Amino acid sequence: MLRLSRAEVLKDTWIDNQDVLQTLHISKRTLQTLRDNGTLPYSKVKGKFYYKVSDVEQLLQDNYYNHNFKQDGRK
Repeated sequence: MLRLSRAEVLKDTWIDNQDVLQTLHISKRTLQTLRDNGTLPYSKVKGKFYYKVSDVEQLLQDNYYNHNFKQDGRK
């Protein structure tokens, strides 16, 4: 049986608004905008929002910019 790393296990974990706000250092309004425009998928249960860690990571990856590399990945 394969053992999953802690990071792999956490990818399927759900976190709440507060965790996302603290992780991304954003305001409640910015998080609402990310939900409203479809940038960050979510689930809502009894008025409380939840997000997959993997979706938050994907948001960061999709917006990753390294000024040392051009768009095509070459220096």
